[in-house]
Amino acid sequence: MIEYKVDIEGISPYMLDGFFDGWPNPPSPEKHLKLLKNSTKIVLAVDRDKHAVAGFITSISDEVLSACIPLLEVLP
Repeated sequence: MIEYKVDIEGISPYMLDGFFDGWPNPPSPEKHLKLLKNSTKIVLAVDRDKHAVAGFITSISDEVLSACIPLLEVLP
């Protein structure tokens, strides 16, 4: 079952395995968790059965008018 979360509470680096496939210098799961923490807003798709993140989206925003979605990734 997929649960959608808007914070990183209960998320650990080992739950972020498999993202950034094919990137020449992918961030480590620890750095991935830090980028989620430091984003203006996030949405995580968490597979509760696998106890792993299945997808995520991050945003950077002025929280008034505009936002940018720098990262959106879903595992196959």
